[in-house]
Amino acid sequence: MTDDLHRARAREPFEFNDYDLLVQPTGRRAANLRELLTGVREVPVGVIHHHLYSAALRHQFPVWDHPNDFAVWAADSLEDHGLAEKLAALDPYANENLETAREVITDLVEDHLDQLPVVPFVRPGLEFHFCSGFALALPSGRQVHTVRALRDAIAEIPLSSLYYHFHEARLRGPGDDSDDFSRWIDGQFGESEISRQLRTLDFYFYDLQDLRERIVEIFDENLAEERR
Repeated sequence: MTDDLHRARAREPFEFNDYDLLVQPTGRRAANLRELLTGVREVPVGVIHHHLYSAALRHQFPVWDHPNDFAVWAADSLEDHGLAEKLAALDPYANENLETAREVITDLVEDHLDQLPVVPFVRPGLEFHFCSGFALALPSGRQVHTVRALRDAIAEIPLSSLYYHFHEARLRGPGDDSDDFSRWIDGQFGESEISRQLRTLDFYFYDLQDLRERIVEIFDENLAEERR
């Protein structure tokens, strides 16, 4: 770290974006596990992205047990909690790309189907509806110039903005597995322990409110250490 983070002011501010996701139904649905498997194999990769990556933005649970739509459907509609646990354990950010993520899901569901005596169906009205998403990211007008101000802003911004800057950042970034916050801190002030901890945080298995609280804790712990 080149400067005391409590005194340092960035050359360029961090600019927050507001974020919204519009859901677009494809018209395709699955009433049983075999149809889900076929759908996952055949739908465009944008549909895989929507159900695998953006579920955190659309499902706000007090306890974050199922971080993707496939796991939610397996638990709540199919009532197959064994399959739900397998799907929930998938970390899509560990995959090289969306096609790799698709292959991982199909292999998992196919292996699970092979172990079942019959193909399970859901009750009418509980089918899995394949959708895609159209994202809108617009400047919020909020800027910060210091790490302390960044911390305070993160504690207040909408959770959708947090998702954009922490989750979505890894999909549109340069492939270095960084979020927007750590990129800005390192780019403006040099490498820091805050950035290292943000990059290595197992964020996918937090709901967004818990993620916010953990990020703020990381800032507080390290800024307090800087003052000693």
